[in-house]
Amino acid sequence: MSQSEVINSTELAKRLNVPETWVRSRTNLKRTTDPIPHLRLGRYVRFSWGSEQLEEWLRRQLVSANGAGH
Repeated sequence: MSQSEVINSTELAKRLNVPETWVRSRTNLKRTTDPIPHLRLGRYVRFSWGSEQLEEWLRRQLVSANGAGH
């Protein structure tokens, strides 16, 4: 079992080098068909950094040199 760290949207945005608003929009099912895997604790949204689910989501975001996804 891999160990993951629970982080908030601000920290995830820093680690991915994207705006926090982008991270938040990617957790909304109305805005994306492939949301970032997240935990919802009441009104709080958290992410499991290092989790298999987040790693798989990141792999799906890869784009090859010809513009096609992997």
